[in-house]
Amino acid sequence: MNGDRSLALSDGTRVPMRRIRAEDAEALQRLVGRSSARSVELRFFGPLKELSDDMARRFSDLDGKDRFALVALDPENPDEIVGVVRYSREPGTEGAEYAALIEDRFQGRGLGIGLTRRLVEAARENSIGCLHAMVMRKNARMLGLLRSLDLPERVRWQDGAERVEIDL
Repeated sequence: MNGDRSLALSDGTRVPMRRIRAEDAEALQRLVGRSSARSVELRFFGPLKELSDDMARRFSDLDGKDRFALVALDPENPDEIVGVVRYSREPGTEGAEYAALIEDRFQGRGLGIGLTRRLVEAARENSIGCLHAMVMRKNARMLGLLRSLDLPERVRWQDGAERVEIDL
């Protein structure tokens, strides 16, 4: 997936979308800072006051093949990230871990599924055969999003969460 694009949300809002860049580290930190404690807990499996500089760099400086992410930008302020979806290949396999964080005011509007569908396209182009996500059982929105991809999936309980595996 090359270049900048946009996604249309369920309410008609157009949200710019692009691949993550190394210089997005601070914008990722601001996204986590604006997110509710619940959203942060569901994404990181516990409280997180802020995204450290090291984590932000690790999440934003990716190779674009084995480690890939897409960001959605605030239509009112394109310097701010309002959503991010990513995968990280498990070394030596066709599988990759999937994760996402959508700013609270953009949740339930189709941004997460739109970004995830584009991420699946990129994963396929980069020879990823399976995505897996660790999802807390109380994260009904994420479980629903993964099911709505309509791809073959397996779910099992692992380490206190649902491990959802999706064949691409």
